[in-house]
Amino acid sequence: MQILAAEWHWWLAVVLTPATVLTVLAVIGGYFVKVVRPKYPPKYKKPNPEL
Repeated sequence: MQILAAEWHWWLAVVLTPATVLTVLAVIGGYFVKVVRPKYPPKYKKPNPEL
């Protein structure tokens, strides 16, 4: 049990590192989708028939 008590923080890093990386990527992706993409719409637009 001594080895587990001395190195428990390594297991926190194993969980927190991927979660942090995914969170940062999600924030960057969300920024591009919500802010950048509307500024530069696609050059072609599909016809949108009004119902």
